Amino acid sequence: MYRLRIFAQNLAIFLSLMIDIGAISAFYLHRFPALREYFPSYRFMPHYILGFALGLLGLLVSFNLYRRVRSAWMITIIVQLIILRLNFISTQNFFSIGSIISLTILLILGLTHRDFSRTIDHNYARKAVFLGFIPLVLALFNTLLSLSFLRRDYLGNTDVYLIFKQSLHFLLTMDVKQAHFNSHVHGFYLVGLIIVTWICVVLALYYLLKPLVYYPILSGREKEKAIALVERYGQNPMAYMTIDGQKSYFFSVTVEGMLAYTVVNNVLVGCGDIVCAPKDAVRFMRELVHFSRRNGWKILFMDITETMRSAYESYGFSMIKIGEDACLRLEDFELKGKKTAKVRANINHARRLGITVSEYKPNDKRDVKIEEELRQVSEEWFGSKGPELGFMLGGLALESPLGRRYFYSRDASGKMLAFVIFVPYAEGEETGYMADVTRRRTHVPNGSMELCLLQAFETMREEGVTWGNLGLCSLANIEDKEDSSKVTTQLFQFIYENMNGVYGFKGLYQAKKKWNPSDWQTRYIAYAPKPFGFSYAYAMLKAQNPKGINKLIIDKLKSKIEK
Repeated sequence: MYRLRIFAQNLAIFLSLMIDIGAISAFYLHRFPALREYFPSYRFMPHYILGFALGLLGLLVSFNLYRRVRSAWMITIIVQLIILRLNFISTQNFFSIGSIISLTILLILGLTHRDFSRTIDHNYARKAVFLGFIPLVLALFNTLLSLSFLRRDYLGNTDVYLIFKQSLHFLLTMDVKQAHFNSHVHGFYLVGLIIVTWICVVLALYYLLKPLVYYPILSGREKEKAIALVERYGQNPMAYMTIDGQKSYFFSVTVEGMLAYTVVNNVLVGCGDIVCAPKDAVRFMRELVHFSRRNGWKILFMDITETMRSAYESYGFSMIKIGEDACLRLEDFELKGKKTAKVRANINHARRLGITVSEYKPNDKRDVKIEEELRQVSEEWFGSKGPELGFMLGGLALESPLGRRYFYSRDASGKMLAFVIFVPYAEGEETGYMADVTRRRTHVPNGSMELCLLQAFETMREEGVTWGNLGLCSLANIEDKEDSSKVTTQLFQFIYENMNGVYGFKGLYQAKKKWNPSDWQTRYIAYAPKPFGFSYAYAMLKAQNPKGINKLIIDKLKSKIEK
């Protein structure tokens, strides 16, 4: 039923767009009698510049109708009723093509009026009202001038009310003949009034259609609140990413919880799971869904775990497997056997070359030299790999390391070769660290990175840490178990198999598989409403690539060509 309702609404919006396009092209329509018969309401336009202007304004209304803005719905209803009346006056027939189109739009929008619930921003509404009064003031101004300073050139009626009415008419219709002046001397004056009037009309309509974005009331310490919640409830390895970078925060008012997010078009993209106690997840989701609906947004969670699954599904979210985290249970971890032979060989090679690993602890003492070396390695890394991804990946965070851990390797001469930054997470009594940032210089000996990881895991094991997490293998081991997501899963499988030139899905999987992970922990995306369409796919890419998807592809191609 939901899909049918959305289809009907989109049909009504499409028909409204066609009317707008017809108004824009009215200059050409009047040359074809057959087309004039289909759209008789265009005959009432005094000239075709007016039709062009009204068509452009109509496109603005139709766009906001698609965004389900309430004021756009009201304007569309009023306009279609006017068009229906003009069509009837012109044809004396309620079943002309133009009338049927208007009736269809009115019927669909009338039956589904509750879906157009996005209210307008009252601050902008006040601006729209102010701008709407300016044409009235200009009409009054022209009335007074017509009866005083411009009296000699004015040929119209001397009744104040009629002059005011004529002034308003020529300002809104752009028909200077209705000004009733006998001289071309006042042409610039009349055109100037018309230009100012229509600037006010366009701005007023823009403000009247601007939807209100509801943000929760936040204190000036929202980042501190987010950090505290992550440290208390951050079971997802991605929880630490919520306090990195430029993100917005939604805080619950009924439970302790928050979500870090960004908005791409009309999709709220959540960074990992909601951060709250599992027992409070359903209540948190109720607030989040209400918040999103008031803003007219869809919701997409990226890289989430099984923990909160029941809360998501209770609000109609579909979940699709997006990959697996390669995890090592550190108490059982050892580099023995055939499966880890390659890692073991690389590490032995690095040790023979005199490569060593150290941990940098910026919370204890800052070291300018080490931090500069970390930046140099990063710059060299990006020079060969392309632009840095955002949103779901962290950075160096040297100014605010919090619980991060930094391990780096040096060669025998003391040159930094590679480094790994780990972020903490915990689920119940089990603690873990995820390798969030891994970077190395362009030309380093084999084993420089592996030795870093091994030293880190051994140190953490001695401290009693449960999990060493190598991070997400995107689209790895995707299976189409659920019929509802079969097409989407097949699309992800196709990308995994055929688009490794753009992103090394298989290479990343093999690089982590060689460590012989004890657990492959499933990660999902969750979205609502259904189905999974282009808007969700675009939001996933755009959130990770805020500088632009085109730039990402071009940079990737450049790096491939240079190689």
